[in-house]
Amino acid sequence: MINGLIGLAVLCLTLPYLWFQWGLAIAALPMLLLPLVANRRWWLAALWLLMAASLLLRLETEASHVLPRHWQHDTAELQFCLSQPAQVFDRYQRFTARVIAQPEALSLRRIRLSAPSSVVIEAGDCVNAEVRLRQPVGQRIPGNFNATRYYFSERIDALGTVVEVLGHESRPNLVVRRYQRAESQLDDEWVRAVWAALALGWSTSMDTELADLFEQNQIKHLMVVSGMHIAMVAAWALLLARLIHRLPGPWRGRWPQLRLLMVVTVCGLFVALTGFGFPALRAWLMLLVPLLAMLLGVRLSGHQTLALAAIAITVVRPQAWLSTGSWLSFGLVWIMIRLYQRWRCEPIARWQLALRFQAVLSMLSLPMAALLGFQWHPLSLLINMLVIPVVTLLILPWSLLILLWPEMARLGYQPVVSAMINGLDWVAAWHQQAPAWPLPDILLLGSLLWLALSHWLNRDQRWLVLPLLALPLIWPGRLTSSNEFRLTALDVGHGSALVLQWPDQTWLYDAAGQWSDGTAIAEARLAAWFKRHRIQLNGMVISHSDIDHAGGAQWAADYWPGAERFSGEPQAVARLSERSGWLNCHQADSTQLPFQLIAIPIALRNNDNDRSCVAVVETSAGRVLITGDASRRLEYWLLQAHPELFPFSVLVLGHHGSRTSSAPAFLDASPEALLLVSAGDRSRPRWPNADLLSYITRNDRALFNTAWSGTLALQVQQGRWQIRDWRSAFRRRFIRN
Repeated sequence: MINGLIGLAVLCLTLPYLWFQWGLAIAALPMLLLPLVANRRWWLAALWLLMAASLLLRLETEASHVLPRHWQHDTAELQFCLSQPAQVFDRYQRFTARVIAQPEALSLRRIRLSAPSSVVIEAGDCVNAEVRLRQPVGQRIPGNFNATRYYFSERIDALGTVVEVLGHESRPNLVVRRYQRAESQLDDEWVRAVWAALALGWSTSMDTELADLFEQNQIKHLMVVSGMHIAMVAAWALLLARLIHRLPGPWRGRWPQLRLLMVVTVCGLFVALTGFGFPALRAWLMLLVPLLAMLLGVRLSGHQTLALAAIAITVVRPQAWLSTGSWLSFGLVWIMIRLYQRWRCEPIARWQLALRFQAVLSMLSLPMAALLGFQWHPLSLLINMLVIPVVTLLILPWSLLILLWPEMARLGYQPVVSAMINGLDWVAAWHQQAPAWPLPDILLLGSLLWLALSHWLNRDQRWLVLPLLALPLIWPGRLTSSNEFRLTALDVGHGSALVLQWPDQTWLYDAAGQWSDGTAIAEARLAAWFKRHRIQLNGMVISHSDIDHAGGAQWAADYWPGAERFSGEPQAVARLSERSGWLNCHQADSTQLPFQLIAIPIALRNNDNDRSCVAVVETSAGRVLITGDASRRLEYWLLQAHPELFPFSVLVLGHHGSRTSSAPAFLDASPEALLLVSAGDRSRPRWPNADLLSYITRNDRALFNTAWSGTLALQVQQGRWQIRDWRSAFRRRFIRN
């Protein structure tokens, strides 16, 4: 028999994910089982059904605000206001704004925008601008951060690019005015960013280098207004309540009511001051539930308190459980409750108890980092032991006092925070990238750690678990290759990264591009995917030297130094990758390779795109053709020079589906071929081009685009192609197939 409260919480925790991942119909299926699970308690079944139905209705209502499909890449006049500063990069700035005026056909609430760095936009400004709109859908690489789910959980209904600013005025609210008063007292930009994050919850506008510094030391959670900040404010509220309780008045003898009123009111005012950021609001709700239970005289277990908090959070924001932060916060509180139940009877001092909690959380941070892709520091226990007391007992209270009296910053706040940042910068050198383990390994390690720490084993038996912790290190690698052939087109935005796998070999065709700051997308986004699947390359082909194909060449050559290397522009790629040994794919002997490299005549190789390596893969399901950025001229040459290769069963279209490639005659020569495009959803709809899309519609051809579907995997099984993607039902709903 399932407890009614726990069952209701389970519904709140699971239904949003089912709805997001598999759609309304699948999410509604568990409702049919609720009467059976309720075990003839019809009133409980009715309550569960009512909650489930209202939750699904709320989710549908939330989704109705998302930018409709037909508005994709259209321009609209919007008026929006910034509640915190923009995050500024070299050539552009990025910020999230509240939409206050828009066309009648839209109902956007928040929008994530980018604008040129030359546009002056500050916190508290309201801007009227022409904005090119895009749907809030991010790149999808299995196992990596899911940007689409994050946008929906944060109520970001559209992405956009500011095309032209039509009007601009300053409307600072109370929070922005407090920030402007304190800003003049803090000269150092990083110190000011730390203060704004702690006192106002402005962590998203923090400089990326500073944010990376906190993440590398595993203390980024301290810069988000959440449970720690609410607990500090609650402690202040309790102190204030004690002082008031000693004064004569009607509150004498009403300590429980006064305590509740002060904590709820003061913490609520702080949450309002930080703009009702959801991490702070979530922490406030988790504090409010046990306080109300105490006031009403209701005795709740730790699990029941968490269940009620989960229900309250769901009522306020039903999509909250699509956020990683909510699960982390909820899970850590659950762990702390379980550990407290085990340790509360032991005769240890409070400081020892706090040290134990921090040690456990530091150990469990390793599987969490592997699961979520966070960076990990081997000295995280020591760093947290030193930094948490400093931030909690000194810098955070000081930051809140500066919020009330900006002159308090003159009393040495800046040197103290600067010293902390310099210390973190020094120890950050030892940080490690998140261990990219497969999910079974992560679950195994996490379970073993919890088993060693839990009360299920006696102290004398726990040492037996320690040797088992080495299992994830010796666990057999995952069989990622197909029995025949598998092609994986990784979703890298505008660029290309194709993984070609045979039973005995794996090759990489192109290594994606770079971001505006020069960071290789392959290193930032794909490294974890390769590690997780334990892929060792036998070789790589960089089609040509364009940065959207060769941006990760240096990383790939360094990561797999023994792999064979080919390129259509070997000298240019050698300079780009700072590594010699690149062979010209147009002069290579491919008889020993698992695929054929087509030698393009030198007379036709008169530009970067037409120097692209052209690869042909033979499979039992037909041939695969990969042409890089080759133009229509090379496509016509292939038709004339190699008619024996046609028809192909899979065509990876050249130049991301632009007008320079994919000639109709070339496509007609493989009428049954699956067409694959590796492209990105950029601010202008250029890939695939409109003529190609019209051809696809007229001829009823199958076109697969990573910008629509995310990462795509094509695998040969019993002589036929099997296609898989990792799209959620939410993504399918808003992005064309």
